[in-house]
Amino acid sequence: MECGGQLDDMETLPQRPPAAKKKNCVRCGKDAVLVVQTSAAFCRECFLNYFTHKFRSGLGKTRVVQPGEKVLLAFSGGPSSAALLHLVKRGMEEGTQKKRLRIEPGVVFIDEGSIIQGFDVDQRQRSVQTISKIAGESGFPVHHVMLEDITTEQATEADLPVSNCAGTSQATTEDVERQVKSLSTDDTSADRLKRLFEEAKSLTAKEDLLQILRSKLLVRVARTHGYTKVMVGDSGTRLSVRIMADIAQGRGAALPLNTGFADDRHGDVVIVRPMRDFIAKEISMYNTICQVESAFLPTLTTRVAEKASIGHLTEAFISGLQVNFPSTVSTVFRTGAKLCVSDTENRLEGYKRCAMCKAPLDTGQQGLLQSSVYKTSLAADDESDGGVVTGQDLCPSLCHGCSLTVADFGDFSTLSDSDQLFT
Repeated sequence: MECGGQLDDMETLPQRPPAAKKKNCVRCGKDAVLVVQTSAAFCRECFLNYFTHKFRSGLGKTRVVQPGEKVLLAFSGGPSSAALLHLVKRGMEEGTQKKRLRIEPGVVFIDEGSIIQGFDVDQRQRSVQTISKIAGESGFPVHHVMLEDITTEQATEADLPVSNCAGTSQATTEDVERQVKSLSTDDTSADRLKRLFEEAKSLTAKEDLLQILRSKLLVRVARTHGYTKVMVGDSGTRLSVRIMADIAQGRGAALPLNTGFADDRHGDVVIVRPMRDFIAKEISMYNTICQVESAFLPTLTTRVAEKASIGHLTEAFISGLQVNFPSTVSTVFRTGAKLCVSDTENRLEGYKRCAMCKAPLDTGQQGLLQSSVYKTSLAADDESDGGVVTGQDLCPSLCHGCSLTVADFGDFSTLSDSDQLFT
């Protein structure tokens, strides 16, 4: 008995697509197991060599970090900073004496839990315990500071010298937990910081202020302990997002400092970005192969809407393009790296550096600065008795981007009370 038209139906069924052709490693010719981009496929060994060489060559070409120099590694627990910590540790252990990294590293972790809504003391203790465990495995000295320490003249820091002994990690974790508990009982500085962020009307201003405070605190810890360089784990993906966001926020004049390999705006302490040549996908592959442990900690933008801030919206925009156009991040990053600022403003009389971010003062926008800040501060000026710092007082010493951030705060007295913002 014939099946009628079933044979014809079978012929019209969609066929299984042909299996993708295996790619070979671009270096050794073996079967590739990793595809970074469409034209970059690697086997496991070649990828590790490529990743390590790219990291070391970035440090070698710039010659920013000198042998024997004390370098502070900013560790947030994220994938990029975890990869940075692993690369430094691996570079100091492997290779010949001539090619080995010859620096004196230390690790710093900034606890930002005081400004995270719903992040209580118990959660902060667990996050500190996780970070201390990961950082302690490196064997480097660990420094733990609170973000609220920026509101005080002297940071209440816990120094955690870590050795290779198994019992040391537990001891240091208990020390940090005691510090968190002590701050929870006497939270004057934490309350001041909370009030400071609560005054901001937008999440964009909060993110901008947090970035400034974080940089100032890193520089302070470095100066306190004699570090001359601070390495941060900003990847090429993150810097591409920041290029677009900074331009949208009026910080185009500071792009060479905010996204360059070396940021020397603070003088004696230089912020270095050795991970800027890696995209997030490469870092994720490296952490997976080397089994690098990282931790997720909530931030200001955790579980917020896509359009909640300029930075968050820009990140979603860049990430969405990167999915279908893999060269998006590299194109934006290379274009931003070519931008430079004329030194004309630095030769003008008056303020040469922004009082908040220490970037070159873009005095060409002075009229716009005065109008944007002055309008926002009119209400506060009418109610003040002359003892409140107004937008007109802050305007001459702020760059365009910081003036917009300050304008987002309704009460300028909150900013003026935080003297460390302008030092």
